[in-house]
Amino acid sequence: MKTTVIGAFPKISDDPRGQELRRALHRFDRGEVDDTALDAVFDTVTRQAIAELEAADIDVLNDGHIRWDDLFAPFARAWGGVSRGPLERFYDNNTYFRQPVIEKAITTHGRTLVSDYKIARAATKRQLKAAVCGPLSFATLTAEDRAYKTLEERTLAVADALAAEIAGLGAAGATLVDVEDPAVVARPELIGLARAAYERLAKANVPLAIQPYFFPADAVLEQLATFPVAQVGIDLRSRDTKALDALGALRTRTVVLGAVDARNTRLETESEVARTVEAAAKVLGTDRVWVAPTTGLEYLPHDVASKKLAVLVKGVRAAMGVPA
Repeated sequence: MKTTVIGAFPKISDDPRGQELRRALHRFDRGEVDDTALDAVFDTVTRQAIAELEAADIDVLNDGHIRWDDLFAPFARAWGGVSRGPLERFYDNNTYFRQPVIEKAITTHGRTLVSDYKIARAATKRQLKAAVCGPLSFATLTAEDRAYKTLEERTLAVADALAAEIAGLGAAGATLVDVEDPAVVARPELIGLARAAYERLAKANVPLAIQPYFFPADAVLEQLATFPVAQVGIDLRSRDTKALDALGALRTRTVVLGAVDARNTRLETESEVARTVEAAAKVLGTDRVWVAPTTGLEYLPHDVASKKLAVLVKGVRAAMGVPA
């Protein structure tokens, strides 16, 4: 059993050091620093986020998505034929993202995130996973598409571009890539299209973890078991769900339990987390259970995010009978 994180870590905190990125972005907007200086700050804050995850004793880290303005920004900026469009609320969160605009057929060199991954890889000796956005989420939240005639064509084109990115990350050393795809559970009627997209992602030959958060997975749980992925994330906290009682459908996959709510400041107890973990382990065995927040901790104040990680680790240790 391992602990891990999903998505973005808080970039800003009340600590003076936690204001470094905000100050740098303001100075960049005023023309006082250049791209090189801003990149150096991004690198520093990435290392700080990784150090915090290590200090919390998380087993499998990511880079904190420090450079990501939103789930789609790295790709909409880097891909040919795509730009960042209007602001839109991100599902039911009090955060906004820029909707992708597809102007012509998507192209990519497949190295959009390689530099970021290498910087993070050099900052830790722990297991480090990479991440990309999900093809169905990108396609269904696109504001305008002048290149593809149908949602299916668009989704599969996005999947092909993401497969190139995943292959690039694999070549850089990534052994696991999260695919953050809330649309898979937000739009269960599209599960067949989602599976076709993941068949294309799997051609990159890098183990994948589908992370469909924010909504219950109940309606698609059995279908998720057929996806060509190594891991399936299940959000157990955001809404009422009976997924914990149906985990037997995922016996052939490692399940990443979203056991602490990354969008609610209420702090779970150690015993709450432990009970969730124990229930899953009874069905799947400890080797097929990982435990994480439900989504990125960026939705929480920095101090609350840190407390969530602490209770997550304590709850897992209690479930495993490991002394605190």
